[in-house]
Order: sequence, then structure tokens, then C-alpha cells
Amino acid sequence: MSVWSMAARSLSRRRLRTGLTVSGIVVGISMMFILLSLVSGMESQARSMVRALGGADITVTNSTMFRDRMGVGGGGFFGALPRLSTLSESLVDVISSIPGVYVASPQFSFSGSIGGRRVTIYGVEPSSYETVTGGLNVIEGRFTSSSGEIVLGKALMDLLDLTLGETITLSGDQESGGRVFKIVGVFESGIAFQEYAAYITLKDAQDLTGEYGLVTQILVKCEDPSLASDVANLISSTVEGVRTTIPTATLQQATQMLNALTMFFATIGLVALAAGSFGVVNTMIMSVTERTREIGILKAIGAKNSAIMKMFLAESLLIGLIGGCVGVLVGGILAYAFPLLTSGLFSFGVTPPGIGGSRLGGRALTNVMLARPSIAPTNIAVCLSLGVLVGVLAGLYPAWRASRMKPVEALRHV
Repeated sequence: MSVWSMAARSLSRRRLRTGLTVSGIVVGISMMFILLSLVSGMESQARSMVRALGGADITVTNSTMFRDRMGVGGGGFFGALPRLSTLSESLVDVISSIPGVYVASPQFSFSGSIGGRRVTIYGVEPSSYETVTGGLNVIEGRFTSSSGEIVLGKALMDLLDLTLGETITLSGDQESGGRVFKIVGVFESGIAFQEYAAYITLKDAQDLTGEYGLVTQILVKCEDPSLASDVANLISSTVEGVRTTIPTATLQQATQMLNALTMFFATIGLVALAAGSFGVVNTMIMSVTERTREIGILKAIGAKNSAIMKMFLAESLLIGLIGGCVGVLVGGILAYAFPLLTSGLFSFGVTPPGIGGSRLGGRALTNVMLARPSIAPTNIAVCLSLGVLVGVLAGLYPAWRASRMKPVEALRHV
């Protein structure tokens, strides 16, 4: 009979004890797998959100950011867009002349109103905007190219029940009557709350707000994206009163924070696994004590110390392997269930600008999940390996103790 079959038979004879021992490993592995999956999901979502913000290498804004603390309209977590501080449009030419800058594109962001509901409006210069960012993901129609045209997000189109080619009335802060725009395109970003926005030409945005010759952001594309940090520093030193933001740097900071979070969660999981390992040690020592006579008989008929040790190590390894497999399975299920059961911690309600008040009675239109779990093969391999490792390490001492037992003393045991 092989070592593995003997180990399996021994565990099956004591099913309750084996089940309780395995459960200790399952708890530790499932906890670690849940936490690692959530962190992996958070990192993946952070990357997606940074990519969805646009393809600009550098974003230049006024160093004061906001002109006042209050937005120009109410409605949910994001509310209406706060009054952003502006920059002179002439700075676009200044920034374009800085070494390392390939092209600069002006943008004016403000809170407008469509059908009585406030939405975020982006006024852009179509040609330079598409060069800098690569353009929107337009799924219907085309991007705006001239005055009087507007491109809406898919979620906003669905909410307002609009169709391509239809005309809408858009008003800004300074114009109560508004202007008529024709819907020429529909874009999709992959992130729901970013689709409650619209794009028009920069000139139209300035006309609607009365902010002639001003912009809220300048989007910059570098000749060499790897030198974005150096170009950003050069812009800051050349132009006074501006703030430069590099999306890749933001992503790096988020990644560093998530790495620290991973270490913290992994430590919690390891503590739980360490507690489970004591159960394995206890079970294996009890097994050795109960099978003292069996060990003596095996040694009397010629079994070597190494064979006895392998037999008990095989049992502890099986306990760890079973615990690891079940832990990964349970952890995978709970990783998706946990954020839903604790939605207040892992997601928040989003009411896009001005939409919630009259249409939804103040309720959030959609939930943005901060932690969508991601089942990565690496996490599965790590958790399975830890389960096996804990089982083997916990079984070393009991297996060594069994292998060192003398046949005569073992046979005396009743």
C-alpha cells in the first residue's frame, strides 16, 4: 500500500477531526484570497479610471483649482461641477513652444443644463483634442467638428431618451434661455458615471458661460511620454500660477498605496493561517499518539524512519491541500458576495450632476463599486501554495516524533 493511500485512509477514518482541522486552513486561505482579490480588483479599476480620464500626458490647471467651494448646482456625490479656476487661452501657445511638448489642447469644463438637468460639459478644440487624447470612443455618429454640435455620453442618452440627430437645448451659467445643439455622436467610456457628460466646441462653451478667452484645463501631449515628468517640471517653472498633473504618476501613487494595502491584508491572512496551523499540529500529534502501536508494528517488520515520516507528512500535506482548494473556492465565492453585502464600505451611490433631484427623488442613479474583485491566477497559486506549505510545516514535528519512536516502546503501548 502506498504512502498516499495510507494517509488518505487514516484521514477518512477520523472524518470529523479531519474536517475541523481542514476548516482552520479554509478560514485562513479564504480570508487571504478575498482580500487579495479585492486589492487586485481595486488596482485594475484604478488603471481603467486613469485610462478613461483621457490620453493626455500632462494636464495643466490653475494652481488654485476652484474659485469657490460650492458647486453651481446640487445632486449627489459628484453634484454639479464646482466653479473651476480659469487660465488664459493664450497660455496654450506658450506651453506649445516649451521643449518636449508635441501639442497642447485647450479645454473648458463647466456645469450646463439639458432638459432642466445639470450635466458636465466639456468645451474642446476638436482637432487638437483628438491629437492629444486619441479622441473619445464614439460608438454612434462622429465627434463634434463645428459650432452647434454636441456629443453625449451613452448613459446620458439613455436617461434622457434621446436619439442621434435629435436637437436639444443646452444652457450655461450666464444664459438662461440656452442654445440649440444637434446630437452628432454618442460616446462610451466603460465607466458609467463618466458617461453623464457632453462635448461641444470650445467657442460654444465660452459663449455659453461668457468666459471669453479663458480655459479651465490645457491638455498636453509630449514628444516622448517617458519624459512627461521633466516636461511637467519645465511647464511649472516657465508658466507661473499653474498646476501640472501626470496621470501615470497618479497611477503609480495608487499602485504604491495598493501594494501597502496588499501587505497589510496578507499579514491578516497569515495570522489566520498561523492559527489554523496549530490545529494541524494538534491533530497530527493526536494521530501519532493514537497510532503508536501501529508505528511499532511497521518498524518491527522493517519500515524505516524515513517511511514513517513520509506517511505522516503525507497526511499533513493532504490536509493543507484540501484546505487550500476549499479555501480558494469559498474565497472566490465570498470575494464577489462580500462587496455586495457591505455596499456601504465598498461602493457609493452616484447621482450625476442635477439628475437625481427631480427624476429620482434624491436617490442615487447608479452605484460605483470601489472594489470589484479580480480572480487572478497568481492569487490562486499563492493561496494553494500557502495551504500546502502550512500543512507540511505543521506536520514536520509530529512526523519527526513518529519516526524517532523505538519499536519496543511502541509495541508496549496498549
